[in-house]
Amino acid sequence: MFQRWYIGLILGTALMAGQPAPVRAQAWALALDARGSVVGDLKPEEFQVKVDGKSRPVLDVKTPNQTSAAPQSWVLVFEPIRDPNFRATAFVAAAEFLTKVPEGDRVLIVARGKDSLESLMSGFSLRRGLWAEAMAKIPDMLPEALVGDPKETLQGVRVQVMSTDVSDGPAGQEALKTLLARFKGGAQGWAHGKMDQRGLSILVRLNFNDPMSVRSKMVTIKRESKALGSLFDLVAPVQGQKHVIVFSRCEADDMCHPGVKRAIGQDFKRTKGDDGGPAESATYVTGEMTLLHDDLKAKAVVAGVNLFSVAGAGQNVVGHIGAIAPATGGFDFPLNMRLLEDRFAQAIQMFGYRYLVTWTGDGTQGKPRALEISTSRKDVKILAQTLM
Repeated sequence: MFQRWYIGLILGTALMAGQPAPVRAQAWALALDARGSVVGDLKPEEFQVKVDGKSRPVLDVKTPNQTSAAPQSWVLVFEPIRDPNFRATAFVAAAEFLTKVPEGDRVLIVARGKDSLESLMSGFSLRRGLWAEAMAKIPDMLPEALVGDPKETLQGVRVQVMSTDVSDGPAGQEALKTLLARFKGGAQGWAHGKMDQRGLSILVRLNFNDPMSVRSKMVTIKRESKALGSLFDLVAPVQGQKHVIVFSRCEADDMCHPGVKRAIGQDFKRTKGDDGGPAESATYVTGEMTLLHDDLKAKAVVAGVNLFSVAGAGQNVVGHIGAIAPATGGFDFPLNMRLLEDRFAQAIQMFGYRYLVTWTGDGTQGKPRALEISTSRKDVKILAQTLM
């Protein structure tokens, strides 16, 4: 159960008999038509909610017109990104997105430093000039790989998530536009990074013939994932819709490549006395990444966070966070310049216009359970978290 739920004390025979008090549960849901446009006029009776396959009565539905009036909170997280082209694409897309954030929404920017994931701001802020200052630092500070021995909690500026600053108005927006123009017009190599290795299989790139090397990478990835999870915990008290967008192209994404899972069943040449090879490494990595995904999904759902990923190359290659974003009600975007320009800065904001669906629970608490929110209206798709 996640903490936005609240207990409704029911006076009646069930309470008198000492039965568990029913609870009212909530989740954010996005409705899209066949063209991908937001559907904003669904009625409560058009929603169905199932928990572990059992139907729950829908008590209330707040429409996007009602929910979008409330401020939203956006966290932009930059994990290491290889290759100058991918880096430039991510930085430009993020800057352009910030210029389009609705007035009144709050933003927090986080990036990987030399050793750890760091906050670049003291908390969520309305001041667009601060967003621009934080973004301007990222090209120089963001590494190409998960280097060092990362801390397991967010580092950098101490974050006060309940920041109550005021907007800096047109001056802040102009600072963002200036930054975007500088990014778009930057000289060759302005985003830094090293050219990605071409023509190598994912197993060769990650040195899956060396189990010790693979295990060492996984230690770093697990510590980095814990730091990201600590960010979810930090923003959990923030009210309203909360969105975390993770930009990445690093070892954590590589470990989720379909080629890794395929290697589990492949027949690789072995030598006497070796410590294992690609198949054994792939089995280990797949198991560890599954555990990380389960942990991050649960933390995001408990915190009430919609996760978005900008990382993968397409439909089957979605990266670390892209693999779990749909389970939180979010989405994954490929790190592709043409697709990002077409979809990200414009489309991401419609994901803020969600319904808030409230239903009657059964009072059961414990392990995560399957959640399904659907609609009876034809040709309308509901995007919502799939766990509770």
